[in-house]
Amino acid sequence: MKKVILFSVLAFLASCDIYLIEEPVPWDDRDMFIGDYRVEEYSQTTDRVFVYDITVEKAWNRDKEIRIRNFYGVGLDVYGLVNGERLTIPLQEVDGYEIEGTGKVRGEKLELTFVARDLYERPVFADFVDAEGWLY
Repeated sequence: MKKVILFSVLAFLASCDIYLIEEPVPWDDRDMFIGDYRVEEYSQTTDRVFVYDITVEKAWNRDKEIRIRNFYGVGLDVYGLVNGERLTIPLQEVDGYEIEGTGKVRGEKLELTFVARDLYERPVFADFVDAEGWLY
């Protein structure tokens, strides 16, 4: 009798369909920007090229916000707002610099165009910059 019940239970389980339901992972546009970059920056103002590293990370308290560490190669931490592949760096004052600009990501390449104003210089020095960064 035990064998008949065990066989019946096994037959029933074998005939059942099993469905695996996966929760969709929400897409976050910021994920395309996150990482460490080697940046080559061209100053239109001084006609010079500078190379430095930056780190881009998600801001923990806002959905569309990222933090860029070592921005402009002088240790500034600025924030930007991501919308798709586009980045907006709103006007902000950080450690004596006024920063604003735009950017975009294309694969492993980050392109930035911004102005950095040194507020300690008199008259105020405005540096107009084009920069490209590559993930490493």
